[in-house]
Amino acid sequence: MTMIRRSAGFALILIALLAGAVWMLHPWMTAGVSPFQSVNEAEGLAIHVEAGSASSTGAILTLVNSTDREWQFGQEYWIEKKENGEWHEIRSLRSRAFDALSYLLAPHSTREEVCSFSDGYGRLTTGEYRLVKELLREKSGGWESSYVAAEFAVE
Repeated sequence: MTMIRRSAGFALILIALLAGAVWMLHPWMTAGVSPFQSVNEAEGLAIHVEAGSASSTGAILTLVNSTDREWQFGQEYWIEKKENGEWHEIRSLRSRAFDALSYLLAPHSTREEVCSFSDGYGRLTTGEYRLVKELLREKSGGWESSYVAAEFAVE
């Protein structure tokens, strides 16, 4: 009986270690070509990764609103990797959940956000990436949506 318990315990530890290895190596796996063909097209809206802040597990972002309108955004973002000159979605390790909070980006303002990739993507491998966020503003009859993207490299 003791031998069976030890074997079961060893098997569980081995499974946990293998799952952790897959978690850490997974981000090189990409899905299809990016669905975000139109980014950074809204005049006066921008996003960039702070110099020196990008790593394999996160980055510091700055959102910039140079317009006369208030924009809103949530916690959700997408990471894409450049392969053969095209942007490709990176498969998320698991279903990602974000708080349904809305943050305001006031007219003529900036906002800094700390973004952790490791929960949804594990560690990014070496390469060229971009982070995509959706910004929204209220417009008569509904909402206007715009996507902004910031490129960064992981070495």
